[in-house]
Amino acid sequence: MRKPSHAGLLISLLVASGCSAAGSGPSGASSGGSSSGGQSGSSAGSGAGASGGGSGSDDGGSAGTASSSSSASSGSSGADSGSADGAASGTAPEGGAGAETGAGAEGGKTTAAGPFACNLVLGLFTTSQWFNGTNPGGASKTFLMDGVDATRWESKTQKYSYVEKWIDPQNALWSLPLNNPCATNSTTPDRILFVGFSPDTTQGKSQAGWEMLLDSVIATIKMKYPSAKEIDILTMGRAPNNMLCPNNSDVDTVIQPYEDAAYEAVAAASGGLVVVGPKYYVPDCNNSYIFANDTDYTTTAANSIATQVAAYYVAHP
Repeated sequence: MRKPSHAGLLISLLVASGCSAAGSGPSGASSGGSSSGGQSGSSAGSGAGASGGGSGSDDGGSAGTASSSSSASSGSSGADSGSADGAASGTAPEGGAGAETGAGAEGGKTTAAGPFACNLVLGLFTTSQWFNGTNPGGASKTFLMDGVDATRWESKTQKYSYVEKWIDPQNALWSLPLNNPCATNSTTPDRILFVGFSPDTTQGKSQAGWEMLLDSVIATIKMKYPSAKEIDILTMGRAPNNMLCPNNSDVDTVIQPYEDAAYEAVAAASGGLVVVGPKYYVPDCNNSYIFANDTDYTTTAANSIATQVAAYYVAHP
């Protein structure tokens, strides 16, 4: 058999290398709706947590505090500090001052054409604190009172409504009654806001794990609401500067860099359907958390967050 020339070998290597690189693709895009994500959701439970309960937080309390000593270093090291994020003030949702005090939300980019006729918020107890003032610790001036068109906003929220539960299309969370149903298209919302939290100690602790969780829940949202033109994904609220407070050992008050990176990667791979929503912060360490070492807000913090998130959505209706 004829021996190939050096030039021929070089061309073959270049072609093979190019094909390999072209086939790798974005890691986040391929994991949506995977069977592993679905199994995780169904095994996580049936949404039996009490709605808007008084004691215990969305993060389960003990799960967040179990590793407080190690988390203090990760929180202070950086989990993407608020000052680095450049969180916007309430009057300038896309950028500006206010990050160091947690005074404003930093926003993503809206790609679909608004205004949307009906916005559905899916989230946790802490979400309901700022959205519609669920007590204890509910906002006295809620998101719905803060400049948005309240006739275009509705929600389904419940304590302990982790992302794994929303992934499961059969979970009872999907049958929750609507709070403040939209005046039009309440069953066919065209924008969905999903507030994500996972207590998982494996998937919820890495960028790849979070990408899998987000891709899976987005697949379920698309199945439940094919009317959605945009899906905004938001994390839970952040401590000031996104750094662990000295008086609060709950690590879930800080959003880690790998979680933020996963949100960005999933949005980038979505073709414009998914948008990273605003980042929002409690105003201080001393008066923002209603329980010790916990994520649940005081009324003061819920009011502040309601104003921050509303400012973003007033600018992105």
